[in-house]
Amino acid sequence: MTTAAPMAISPEAYAPYQHDVEQALRSALDEFREPTWLYDPVHYLFDGGGKRVRPVLTLLACEAVGGTRQAALPAAIAVELLHNFTLVHDDIMDSSEKRRGRDTVHVKWDTNVAILSGDVMMGMALRLLMRSAQHAPRPLDVIDAFSTGLIEVCDGQALDLAFMDRRDVTPEEYFAMIERKTARLLEMSVAIGANVGGATNGRVESLRTFARDIGIAFQLQDDVLDIIGSEQFGKMPGGDILEGKRTWLMLECTRRVQERTDASEQHRQLLDAFYAGATLTKTDVPAVLAMLHEYNVITDATALVERYTNDAFAHLHTLPSTPARDLLEGLGRQLMERRS
Repeated sequence: MTTAAPMAISPEAYAPYQHDVEQALRSALDEFREPTWLYDPVHYLFDGGGKRVRPVLTLLACEAVGGTRQAALPAAIAVELLHNFTLVHDDIMDSSEKRRGRDTVHVKWDTNVAILSGDVMMGMALRLLMRSAQHAPRPLDVIDAFSTGLIEVCDGQALDLAFMDRRDVTPEEYFAMIERKTARLLEMSVAIGANVGGATNGRVESLRTFARDIGIAFQLQDDVLDIIGSEQFGKMPGGDILEGKRTWLMLECTRRVQERTDASEQHRQLLDAFYAGATLTKTDVPAVLAMLHEYNVITDATALVERYTNDAFAHLHTLPSTPARDLLEGLGRQLMERRS
């Protein structure tokens, strides 16, 4: 059953949280200016802006369990530093030239500078994390949530890279990968905030599950949008297909084609070309899309998005109703309404 949507929350409701995050971020960055060779790229990265979703999640989770925004603010900045650390290193691994409409750090400077600037952000993050951890009843739980999140994000990236060399990746393995690579930072964000706020283990787990399920739904929806989206929303239709990206849609389609004795030779050839790497072209995308529709993969992916989204809000609703909980739900719904 679909969870009824609450009254819409205006984006302006999050402005105080975003304002606090930006102020605290600037204050934290101002502590680090020399050597400029190291820190100029860090300042450049954050000058590019960002939605600051993860630090806002940290602040809201803290308030939702009875904590204060100020106590969680340093940890929220630590979360944002960790997120951007992953972006800098991901851009190097993906050879990406642009991030938020500007040159990536390794393009504007060089790879060595980008690696070291990313590394130093982790040291900055840990220093800030300790400032919030001292407010938590169990400071080590804050540290553990942060370190576990970092390890598992790296695990997820490693799995994603390894999948590109495999033809036998299963849909189940895909879920394990996106849970680590995409959902874990959201889960870590709320876990840190909840622990700083002194939440019980049960409430921490409810918030973790909420964020994890939203993260999985978000990534699944992003994969669907890559197939059916348009360039108007920042998507090149079929981009993941042309890159040979192992998404749930292609993996599940592969399984269904292999299980069908009457599968067409065209479908088998399309999948062979997909796994061969860089052999499909834009002219092949409509045929792949038709295949996905024929095997009901897109319909089932959309149903999975809805299921994970509903499960996420069901876990969130185990917490007492508060303005912060409502804002958490509103933020989750805004993520799922994303179309670009």
